Amino acid sequence: MLLSFRSDRGGNFAILSAVLVVPLAISAGVMIDLSTISRTKTELQNALDAAALAVAREGVNLSDARAREIADGFVRTNFDPAVTQLNLIRAGNSVTVSGNTKAHMAFGGLLGYENWNVSVSSQADIAYAKYEIALVLDTTGSMAGGKLIAMKDAVLGLIDTMSAQVTNPDDLKFSLVPFSSFVNVGSQFGPKFDNDGQQIPGTGAPWLDLAGLVPLPQMELEAGVSRFQLAYNTSQPWSGCVETRVSADDFDVSDELPVKGKVNSLVVPAFAIDEPATGGYDNNYIASEVQPTDKTTRARAQKLFKYGVPEEEIEDLLGIGDVTAVLGSSGDEDDGNEDEDEGEDEDDENPKQRSKIKHSKVKIDDGISLNTRYKKGPNFGCVTEPISPLSNSYVSLKNSVRDLQARGNTNILEGVVWGMRALSPGEPFTEGASLEEEVGLQKIMIVLTDGANTLGNRGHALGSIYSSFGYLADGRLGISSGGDTATNTAMNSKTSKACENAKKTGITVFTIRLEEPDVKTGSLLQDCATSPGHYFDAPSRAQLDGIFQSIQDKIVRVRISS
Repeated sequence: MLLSFRSDRGGNFAILSAVLVVPLAISAGVMIDLSTISRTKTELQNALDAAALAVAREGVNLSDARAREIADGFVRTNFDPAVTQLNLIRAGNSVTVSGNTKAHMAFGGLLGYENWNVSVSSQADIAYAKYEIALVLDTTGSMAGGKLIAMKDAVLGLIDTMSAQVTNPDDLKFSLVPFSSFVNVGSQFGPKFDNDGQQIPGTGAPWLDLAGLVPLPQMELEAGVSRFQLAYNTSQPWSGCVETRVSADDFDVSDELPVKGKVNSLVVPAFAIDEPATGGYDNNYIASEVQPTDKTTRARAQKLFKYGVPEEEIEDLLGIGDVTAVLGSSGDEDDGNEDEDEGEDEDDENPKQRSKIKHSKVKIDDGISLNTRYKKGPNFGCVTEPISPLSNSYVSLKNSVRDLQARGNTNILEGVVWGMRALSPGEPFTEGASLEEEVGLQKIMIVLTDGANTLGNRGHALGSIYSSFGYLADGRLGISSGGDTATNTAMNSKTSKACENAKKTGITVFTIRLEEPDVKTGSLLQDCATSPGHYFDAPSRAQLDGIFQSIQDKIVRVRISS
């Protein structure tokens, strides 16, 4: 019987279970409460991290009251339980946010703990890098009104908020690159002229085509003729706009340095030729009947003569012995040239006599073109504000933004390539630092446009309005005829290549399509951007402020330091 009792385990198990059930229940409750504490701490930590990052991103110029307001807002948004105490400490670039809350205990009451105090702290600072940012901004006619105002406000806000975040202004520089049909590099780079009205050798930026050496296909001007000189002859000196570089070796889509040893690499100044008075043309400013498409020797001589080129130079340029014989009687057209010495009695029927004074002034009509509302003359279409090179003169940059006006057609290519050149350490603009030599340097390009690439096609013999590509008939787009679709496709192709080249050089590219439904333009800008996350579509101008804030958040590196 004793043996039978000893072998009966049922009662022992029941007794043992009864003894263990209480500690097991307590252990399970403690595990649940520990999980609650851990979850609460994690949620509070995330909320305080977000608050610290948000305050740090605003920079050192933020008021303490505003900093506290931002921190409170982020904690309320990201954390459900009430924080009983929130502390904010700012020291230079560092922001520390600490907070306490209570985690409710489900079983802790059995041990005398209804709530568990949870304390968390987060410290953030800005991991300062060096930023060079090119703002490539569409200033075409379609931007007029509310869109231009919204763009200016968004850009000014970006400059203000980012400049408030840096303690050393040398760490943040902006370049402003407005674009329309042309980009304006600034007339200060052009050559100077002497008292006789002749171009002074050795003056002018060496990266410009000072002597007309670039063999561009063009309807009216001869190789070897300085466009600067011709513009000076018309009393309308070059105002700073430039043409697209020739496509040889992809100079038109790259930032390769312009050097004298590579003639095609030089930058050609814009010079709008005198167009015919009839036939739907836009820019007739000299009294002349010669047609741009006429390639006879006589017509070539007439074209040069009407811009004030001396007859001796015409003879050299065209390889003819006597330009008077080629021109014939000048009575069949009013050449428009006038002698600089008004007191000298000269025979208007004798062009040779009129060339005694080299580079005589040319009478032009610089009135307003009825078709385009541009001022007529060799600077026709140069309605874009000059590029502002990389600078930390934020007040000056903001003034330049405020001065932007909306005129002209859309030429995104020129905006992108000159944005690239503004960021490059080499000429034409040399303010940029080298990515290879400057540790932590970020080069950023922000491209904003509200329209599709537009050449400005026309039904006359030149095929288009004058632009950075010259005329459509010149063939510099790769085509010499076609409608708006054909020219848009050709311009888009070049723009895509320029974007790829910019990204290959290490530039981070953001793109913004503003109130533009064109599908091809949207695809172009998406491909142009560094990644899909760097492209922004803004169906409404009201979204621009938020988009620029998002770009700023992507650019500025803010880190949790503890």
